[in-house]
Amino acid sequence: RPTGRSTTRRGMRLATTAPAPSAAASRCAHAGREEERRRCRHRAWTRVAPRGGEGDDSVRLAHPRSRVAAAASASSRGGGTPGSWNLGVAHSAANKKDQRDYVDALFAQYPHLMEAAEADDRKKVQELMDAVYLPAPDASTAKIRDAQLRAAALAAARAGGAKSLRLLLDRGADLGLFDEVVGSDPEERSRCTMGVECAGRGRAEVLDVLLSEDVGVSTECRDPRNGTTALMAAARFGHVACIAVLVDRGADVDARSEYGSGATGGGSTAAMMAAENGHAGALNALRAAGADVNLTREVDGKTAMQLHREKVTAEMKKLSNMGYVQGSSIGNYATEI
Repeated sequence: RPTGRSTTRRGMRLATTAPAPSAAASRCAHAGREEERRRCRHRAWTRVAPRGGEGDDSVRLAHPRSRVAAAASASSRGGGTPGSWNLGVAHSAANKKDQRDYVDALFAQYPHLMEAAEADDRKKVQELMDAVYLPAPDASTAKIRDAQLRAAALAAARAGGAKSLRLLLDRGADLGLFDEVVGSDPEERSRCTMGVECAGRGRAEVLDVLLSEDVGVSTECRDPRNGTTALMAAARFGHVACIAVLVDRGADVDARSEYGSGATGGGSTAAMMAAENGHAGALNALRAAGADVNLTREVDGKTAMQLHREKVTAEMKKLSNMGYVQGSSIGNYATEI
């Protein structure tokens, strides 16, 4: 009977199946599928640079999945420390054992460097600098070293570690304070607020280090929130030692805050802030430095001396209500200035 046609048997229509392919046809189809698989695998693999020397013309094949796994492994080496592995050796043109050993040593000793910097352990910091934080072998690894030294220097500054901070700065640490400033004009650099923070916290030794080094801190730096200078911050919190450092560095004792109201603005001077917050010692230091205590504040027309008298009167009234006798220690405080 003809192949592919249907026949009837006892009134029923039956469908015939197609003939089975020959062995030769099966081999051809299988070969075609294998060829397609081979082409897919070929497209999935990419050519990368050889690991050999400059004269090595061989080509090494690497699958994209292996690259992803290598990147994940490389990123885990950093441990969350500044200067990740991907930033340095993993993407470095000079991918050699000495660079990897150098970076591994940096990551191993970084927690100890941070601990020593925060504790102001200058001896320990110097030991680590001499043994581990040597000049980097190439530019890629130098990024990791610089990032870790910057983090240690900032930690030392915030913790009051003046000795460690000076050592780190002398060894090339960069605080990165100029990075946030647009342009190189000196007026733009005054946006740095680290000097204001140190003065407000009473870090006189750290403030002296920052002002003596070219790191972007000056006596003209202002807090962008209220326009106060470092001298105003020191006066507001009564840090006489910081006032002395800033005055020696040429701070303007009669500078006014740019905006705001009350103790931190409205044209207030450092003397006004010291008086309004009850810091007679800071007010005396400013007067000795030549501050004019008779300047009026724009927000209410009061002078530093008027603010001081109001503060003293309020304190005496409070002590009187508590049962203390006027004219003893509070009386001496009232006549101190």
